[in-house]
Amino acid sequence: MTTRDELHHLVDRLQDGALGDAAAALRQYAPVSGEPPYPRSVGMLTDAPADLSARVDDYLAEGFAR
Repeated sequence: MTTRDELHHLVDRLQDGALGDAAAALRQYAPVSGEPPYPRSVGMLTDAPADLSARVDDYLAEGFAR
């Protein structure tokens, strides 16, 4: 198992030109604090009716944004 200390030592040995690529590779495993670990689109329907899934055909038949 890799430890944080080992990762710090690896980063210390990187050449300056490789820092951007290394950071990009690690970012996918380290979500920014306060941000959810899922796409921003999840939860965008928080104000949707509770029966949205059950009545999707009815809502679509009524039309969008009417």
